[in-house]
Amino acid sequence: MLYIRHESREGAIQGLHHGPEAALVLGVTPTGVVARTGGMVEEGYRCQVDLACQLASKRALLLVEKANPSLPFPRGKATGVTGVQHRKRMPDRMALTVVITVLLSTAACEVEWGGGRIALEDPAPPPDTTVTPEEPDVRLAPIPDGPLLFLARLSPDGSARVVPLASLGGEPVGAVLTSLVYPDTVDDGYRARFDSTFLAAGAELQLHTSGERIGSLILEGSPRVRGAACPSVGSGRALLLPGQTAPPYAFALPAEAGDAAPALVRPIEPTRRMSVAGPVLAERLIDDARAFLAQRVAFTPVWLPDDTIPGMAATYLVNDSLAPGPPAGEAISLFFLAQYDVAAGYRALWQEVRRYDSAAEKEVFEYLDWVRLPAGRLDVLRRYDGTRAGLATSLLPEGPAAGSREVGWIEPTACSALELLEGP
Repeated sequence: MLYIRHESREGAIQGLHHGPEAALVLGVTPTGVVARTGGMVEEGYRCQVDLACQLASKRALLLVEKANPSLPFPRGKATGVTGVQHRKRMPDRMALTVVITVLLSTAACEVEWGGGRIALEDPAPPPDTTVTPEEPDVRLAPIPDGPLLFLARLSPDGSARVVPLASLGGEPVGAVLTSLVYPDTVDDGYRARFDSTFLAAGAELQLHTSGERIGSLILEGSPRVRGAACPSVGSGRALLLPGQTAPPYAFALPAEAGDAAPALVRPIEPTRRMSVAGPVLAERLIDDARAFLAQRVAFTPVWLPDDTIPGMAATYLVNDSLAPGPPAGEAISLFFLAQYDVAAGYRALWQEVRRYDSAAEKEVFEYLDWVRLPAGRLDVLRRYDGTRAGLATSLLPEGPAAGSREVGWIEPTACSALELLEGP
């Protein structure tokens, strides 16, 4: 137990004794009435305590509360408070019971309270319990770290539009195509970082068509946004070799992905051999009783590796067209890329046959162009479904069988490069 040993003047208590081994000094100074209503003290005094002993040194608050609410409290200070008890955990983990009698001097009327409750409080500010709203998770998503494949729309006057198509990853460059899809949970500066890296004013890209480099594209900056989840559309000027006719579409590549000597590219004229062999090959590949109804809707002569006679790409349809929308009935689509063989005539290196009767299942392919990458040849197709046209490419490296092709990458349906380039 702790007992008062003696009192000092001016209301200070200075002698608390806890056995022969510990001496404590308790200084009590009234600081004022906390609240007063109708002449009654509601809360009492709040006093400062200096507490020191051999076991610990701590600064605390002594709270004196009025014990008898019915007793009047005239102007002045109370002369007597009887402390009842308080339990507090000290730094040495000793639970102490404090019994204190406090005598306070005053120049006003003396009032005996008849008891009170004393509590020791930590003088440190109370912990901040304000609930801070959590900040949104703002992450700086990384932009692609490799070269990109671009699709460019060229005009006869030399102006051009260009849109990033896919990221060229893997080793060698272009072994893997990764779609460019803008994240929707990243910071607002993602597009600015992307455009300043890949579509900056003054940047030069190489223009390619039919596997050859035909010139350069100088970007002019100020790319335009046509869709929140789509890459920006850049603009620039096409610088073509003298005598080169501007194709409607061309691929644009950075130097590390398409470093090649410029060369003129001339259109390949269809031959009679192609016109005769095409329907025969299509009927054989469709392998259906209605194959004779197939109509050719697209045809492109194409140079293939080691060719001395051009190959060809063609699209045949039964009960359908290239336009969006459902077919006219049970439909069949055929795409093939064929190479000429001296002994056997034209043989298909790549064929895609689809049977469907609704817009949801529709899938029609049309040849666009090809580009030479460090990883090999990349053939690019237009792909039509029931609502829109996108792009698809052959698998890189080339398919599992030597010289074969198959679909390896399909453009995300949310953003079509063809539609972005054709927009206003």
